[in-house]
Amino acid sequence: MSDRSSLIRWLVIPGVSLGVLILSAALSYWLTRPVHDELLPVGPPPAEELPAPQPPGTRIAPTPGLSPPSATPPPVQPPPGFPSSRTDVPAPPAASGDPRRVVEAEPVVESTTGRIHADDIRAAIQAVTPLVQQCFEDAAQRNRGPQTVKLRFTVEAGSEGGVMGAGELVSSTIPDPFVQACALDSLLDVRFPAPFSGGKATVVYPFEFRVPGETGR
Repeated sequence: MSDRSSLIRWLVIPGVSLGVLILSAALSYWLTRPVHDELLPVGPPPAEELPAPQPPGTRIAPTPGLSPPSATPPPVQPPPGFPSSRTDVPAPPAASGDPRRVVEAEPVVESTTGRIHADDIRAAIQAVTPLVQQCFEDAAQRNRGPQTVKLRFTVEAGSEGGVMGAGELVSSTIPDPFVQACALDSLLDVRFPAPFSGGKATVVYPFEFRVPGETGR
């Protein structure tokens, strides 16, 4: 019995002691192990390395496979035009291109208390022909063909010759009161010859707006 107890004591005690040693060695390694291999780095990632600054005048070689940037931007192409849904209508010709002009006409002296020549009246009226021309051109596009505005007015002696005393419209092929009034107002700038003996003359004059050469004169 004592021999068996002695055998167990020699087998168990060394085994327990060996286990305690192994456990102590493992615990010691666990407590003293390095931890820097298992920790992740803390902080922002390292910045990309920038190329070192080049001295002035240094040309940088282009990267293979990449075309260098162009200094001049490509031209911008205008968008294609859209077709019009209507047919373009040509604009009417300007009044300045109208071949009609205020042509020379014969004045008619209806009555006079002093002697006055019709040729002198006609020559005086020709001085304001450009003004009357403008009166007709203002309505030329609305009134085609030859036009006539006939006026009756009086010529009286004034301080500097004859002046228009009164005027009225006799007839007009243009139904435009502005054109009629414009032609009548143009006579206010005419320096008529004064009737002899300080009299007064009543004159009828037709302003004719037509192509030159179509009248008898």
